[in-house]
Amino acid sequence: MDATWRQYGRWTEAIADVVYTETADAVPAYLDLEADVLTAIAAKVGFQGAARDGLRDAVLGVTSAGGSFSLAPLMQHEDAWRQARGVEDPPPGLGFLAVTVLAAEEMGAADDGFSQNAYYARLSTLLGLPADSHDVRSQYMARAEQLWGDLNRWLERLEGRRGTPTAYSLSYRYVGLPVSQALVREGDRRRFPVFFAQYGLPAGSEMAPEALERYLDAWFASESCPISALLKKLWGRGSARERIATVAAVELAGWDGTVEAGQTPQASSVQRTALMAQLRRGFMGESLDLALTVRAAADDDIASGVEVESAEGHWMPVGFVPAAANVWRTSYSGDIDVSSVLEGVVRLRTAAAVDRPMLHHPRSVVPLVLDELQAAYVEAERLQLNVDTMVLVRTSARGRPLAASVVKILETCARPGFVVHEHLAGLPEGWTLVSDVQLFSSPGAATPYNELVPLARDQLTIAGGMRIPSRIRKWSAVAPPELRASVESAAHLSIVLSDGDDRKKELHRWTTEGGALVVALADADLPVGDYGVALFAGEAKSPLQQATVRLRSADETDPGWELAPRLVYGLTTPGGPVAMLTARELDGVVPDVFIDGAAAEGDNPARPAALLKASKSLVWKAKGESSPAPVVRIGTPDPKSCVVTGAHHLEYPTFMGGWQPKYIDGVCKYCGLVKRSPGWIPRHAQKRLAAPDGGHIEVADLPPVEHAPARLWDAALDAIMHLGGGTAAGLTSIASQIDGSALFTNGFPGRLEALSHVAIERAADGAPERWEVSPSCLVPRGSDSVELVGFWPDSLIDDLLDSAGLGRDRLRREPADGQPSRRLVDGADAMAVTAAAEESGVARVVWDATDDMLRALPPLSAVASELPRRPMPGFSQAERFVVDSASWVETSDVSLPGAYRLARGFERLHVFRSDDDVAAGEALQASVYLVKHLAANALGRSLAMHLSKHGYLAVPLGSDLPGLYERAAVLASGVLPRVTTLAGGGIKRRCLIYPEITSEQADLLTTLLSR
Repeated sequence: MDATWRQYGRWTEAIADVVYTETADAVPAYLDLEADVLTAIAAKVGFQGAARDGLRDAVLGVTSAGGSFSLAPLMQHEDAWRQARGVEDPPPGLGFLAVTVLAAEEMGAADDGFSQNAYYARLSTLLGLPADSHDVRSQYMARAEQLWGDLNRWLERLEGRRGTPTAYSLSYRYVGLPVSQALVREGDRRRFPVFFAQYGLPAGSEMAPEALERYLDAWFASESCPISALLKKLWGRGSARERIATVAAVELAGWDGTVEAGQTPQASSVQRTALMAQLRRGFMGESLDLALTVRAAADDDIASGVEVESAEGHWMPVGFVPAAANVWRTSYSGDIDVSSVLEGVVRLRTAAAVDRPMLHHPRSVVPLVLDELQAAYVEAERLQLNVDTMVLVRTSARGRPLAASVVKILETCARPGFVVHEHLAGLPEGWTLVSDVQLFSSPGAATPYNELVPLARDQLTIAGGMRIPSRIRKWSAVAPPELRASVESAAHLSIVLSDGDDRKKELHRWTTEGGALVVALADADLPVGDYGVALFAGEAKSPLQQATVRLRSADETDPGWELAPRLVYGLTTPGGPVAMLTARELDGVVPDVFIDGAAAEGDNPARPAALLKASKSLVWKAKGESSPAPVVRIGTPDPKSCVVTGAHHLEYPTFMGGWQPKYIDGVCKYCGLVKRSPGWIPRHAQKRLAAPDGGHIEVADLPPVEHAPARLWDAALDAIMHLGGGTAAGLTSIASQIDGSALFTNGFPGRLEALSHVAIERAADGAPERWEVSPSCLVPRGSDSVELVGFWPDSLIDDLLDSAGLGRDRLRREPADGQPSRRLVDGADAMAVTAAAEESGVARVVWDATDDMLRALPPLSAVASELPRRPMPGFSQAERFVVDSASWVETSDVSLPGAYRLARGFERLHVFRSDDDVAAGEALQASVYLVKHLAANALGRSLAMHLSKHGYLAVPLGSDLPGLYERAAVLASGVLPRVTTLAGGGIKRRCLIYPEITSEQADLLTTLLSR
């Protein structure tokens, strides 16, 4: 490589290092070359002169070496880079692209002798060529999309480490690319969150730029708009509106919901409080969880404490925990009377700002939109097109059937398959929940329910499937997403799927004349890779909206896995017994006794020598009586007020003619509720006004909403193997897509841990902090079957089968309730398969998994002695766990040893107290499962029993085996415990049973739990 290319390479690398810096969060990254950025780039290169001149000369050195301008030499380097599929090195074209952005920044200048939109003249002049150079124009137009596409692909391959791509253009396909980087400067982009929050746009949502234009128009015209005068001027010209809206759409997709400190005065109209909901679906039936949320500004101090005003007018502390993106929420519990939250005005205040209460107004129709960042349904101003939503609605109001009316409207504009719940655990009396709602059309201008009118008219949404938590949006190839599109502006629409590396290469095209389309990518049988998606309406040549679908699998691991800790359960390190409850990062010294995946090494020195016999019959007595926990009612308004009746007196601004706004703000003169009404009439509504028989979107033709939890379980395991490890938030994100309830998401890490698929590192209070996928293990199941446990991507399974001389048909996936499908190699000699695995080094073979693990585990008393104590917390209500009946009974005396469930305000704690703890005024705080077993252990007993005839180990429902005791029991069968009812001594109890436990294993486990 000669000196000119080396110099150009230094500029390219410097641009990459300065502009695309590594960041913890995946934020939109722009090739924005403001003066300070150019200066930093030149300093990194070591160039002493004017930065623009140095960059230009470096580019000219590789594009005009022969005397005339040519991109051919640069494209040769670009092609070589593309074939190498490098990740760390930036694309060679980056330096040239920087010059194209500098030319775009000069557009609109009034003193350079060119018209405002003369892009190519400015680019040619910047390169030292005649303004009318045909070479620059023709060669740039021929290569622009490839060069900018390579930059986007480089950022995508880095999985967001250096930011996410932003170089897109819906129209003006060549000039629009550099303009997308230069038009909106960083200072203005940082103010967009004020716009998003003020207009109720959901964080992380993907909206068509066209849908944002008129909202931006209203915002730019408002007195409080903080945008620069230059951008307002560009907006006023009209020609730049689509490009500015495109930048806003990119920023919205990357927004995490945070509004920066100092920007909240402009966002004073933002609804700070909202409801958060989850619909729990499981073996115990369906139930609704509701919580209150507060969206904090960056300068709020929610952690200092929050108070809520009760119905009696008292301010009481309420516990808020951090969620995601500066959102704090209460726990999903019965401590707050949910009915009063829905029907009364909620007043919250922080300890640091008691004079500025935050209000939540009741609504008769409550739209709840799935928020991917929160992994929950969050109250929104209105429903959105094509996304997963729920509607909480009063059953009736003022004697009229309100819920039935809403359902009737949804039947005309929502995708079939939504479910109406009139009776549901957790659903307040007098309310109806409509779940699984996907709105594909506006209900029309005449609807009395403003909450059902969507923000956008035309929308492409990528949703469903199994999203892999990452810096960029990607899905498991095992469960790809759906493409959902609806267009009000035209009946004909097309969705085009293209190759991610070459957007001109069309792979699939789906069309409809009905204005709405749902495409299940699972039916397209797509391999792992990146794909472009574009929505076209009518006969338009330019797409309304573009997006990228990224499919990944366990066969290619996430780059972040190299940062994940190596976690093992070291049982003979200092504090070793506690490792039965939490994995720790391996520090290079392998413990004498440890557990890693399904494998256990060594015998625990604290294991009792004498074994106790497991109980063979039901030993629990009838349950004691426990009073319900007290609930706090929020202030309830007068039943005749507009808050209850919904008959708000909305005052709207006087219409003076002229431009029709996208929406109109109305403010209730009595309660202050702000309601936005649409200022547009949807296409099909216009037709109905002109001709009653006019057509509109026929939602009945759409496929019904489907649920495939079994497929999502397998996709969840695939996503976990792809990620390799990370924080607990990643597991929560995956779990919420199977079942978003707090009960399920909290228990999801424990399920995977019990199955030996992951190791979990926990905090002192037992909450998961970090995780890592377990190593590949083979567990024989009889003489002709082996089970695959831990990390087993398809490619590794193929290696195992090849080494054993077996075909793919020997692999069997066995569905199991509440867990991923079991993966077994059947119909082959287990000895031969395991020998092949050991010889090839594919996996570790664990012949006696349960026995080995039980021998490695410590007795429960040793675990209890090592757990940290804390001063006995105060409480407003207490319940004691009675071992004989395995139930909670209310008590006022916590001075006896045992397990207690404490309530204080809105907080629930589970603690255990030994004799020494009582004497010291201390307690051990732990999970509900652990404290129950500790209470039995303190009496020298176990809550488990063994039904030897069936090989079942049983514990009372809600008394799951704690820590790795459960892993040892689950390894015996490969399935999680299931719920059943057992009878004995005239008592029937719902229990959890662990199958295929031998008498010897039950005795050893009973001994460990009792000693």
